Amino acid sequence: MRQRLLDHPGLKAASIIIAFVVWLAIMNISNPVITRTITNIPLNVTNASYIESMNLSYALAPGFDTVSVSVEANRSLVERLNANNISATVDLTQIVDIDANPVMVPVTVSVPGVSQNAITVIPRNVQLRLEEMESKDFVINAVAGSSTPARGYEVGSLTSNPEKLTIRGPKSIIERIDKVIAEVDVSYLDTGTTLGAVLHVYDKNGDELNESRMNSLTFSVPENSIRVSVKLSRVVPDVPILAETYGEPAPGYQTGEVTVTPQTISIAGTDEALEKFRNSGNRILITEESEAVDISGASADVEIRVNLPDYLPSGIKLADGFSDTVVVTVKILEFNTKSLEVETRNIEKKNLEKGRNAVFENSTLDIRVKGTDSALSGLMASDITASVDLRDTRLGTQQVPVNVKLPEGFSLAEDVLAEITVTENLVIAQSGETEP
Repeated sequence: MRQRLLDHPGLKAASIIIAFVVWLAIMNISNPVITRTITNIPLNVTNASYIESMNLSYALAPGFDTVSVSVEANRSLVERLNANNISATVDLTQIVDIDANPVMVPVTVSVPGVSQNAITVIPRNVQLRLEEMESKDFVINAVAGSSTPARGYEVGSLTSNPEKLTIRGPKSIIERIDKVIAEVDVSYLDTGTTLGAVLHVYDKNGDELNESRMNSLTFSVPENSIRVSVKLSRVVPDVPILAETYGEPAPGYQTGEVTVTPQTISIAGTDEALEKFRNSGNRILITEESEAVDISGASADVEIRVNLPDYLPSGIKLADGFSDTVVVTVKILEFNTKSLEVETRNIEKKNLEKGRNAVFENSTLDIRVKGTDSALSGLMASDITASVDLRDTRLGTQQVPVNVKLPEGFSLAEDVLAEITVTENLVIAQSGETEP
């Protein structure tokens, strides 16, 4: 009987079916079919040339640069899925209607080991922004940014190669571009050289284009191929500035001291230009012939602003950080008058209220003295004594008269006032606190 059962074909088939059903039940219990949604899957765009052939640019509309994908499959497979092993693509040749508003294109998703009918993509179609393309030429401005060469040098010139380039991209972006910058790092350079540059593109608000906008542009030359030729200038410090006056003051007056502020500056130039500058006197002269410092008919001190680069020889420029403008001051004195600069630290302060402190706002005072020419020629500032009476001064900055004592035979040409600031002294109490 046993042998007959084992040899029966129908029983064998039934056994196989029963075994499969049992295996399937076990698998459904231990590895069931589940649904899982994976979010933030980036979209890949293909066949962009299809759009570009129509002189159009494309961009995924905001909010349409990623999709979510739901997958229905066995848990062992689904649990291994993430955004990196799911491919989401939009093929621009599959645009539904290029004349529609908005323009939509379907999304195709591929998940390894999962059939298409077990995949759901959200959204099924994404929105595109199409825009006319435009090309425009821009000059490349070479800059060194915040970098500086070695001590005693500064950048003389920067020349970009190429000097201009053509940028192609969406019309709305091209129209916003204001300037193109090629930046190089000249740190510690002490000789001219050629450097690779980093390209920056700025809009009309002065903001640099972000990565997304830069990616929508194409350049007539590769960005990393731009080179900048760097020429350095040597810096010479403490170059004096002198000024000559033009014209004559009013009758009864004469020209006194002529001062330039600042008195010295730093210049920069090529070695050849600096050598010629040294041979010509190593100074900057505001000449009488220029008529820049005109004192014609003056009866009071004259102060004139002068544009200094007008007086620099070829190949020489002001060093970085120095203003183009200097101030020339000419003292106009009556005949038989001399101007002397007295240091305010030598002026005696009298009758200052206890607990107060007084400080002169200027380090020197201009005191004008009358006398004979022969006597004035020998008069020195050290021959003058001066004091101020601070008896009724208030707190703060104010002008006070200066009492001046002169040697016999001299008199003041005009009254003298000094600007002084009066403050309360601070006293340190024993507790360590500050008290007025």
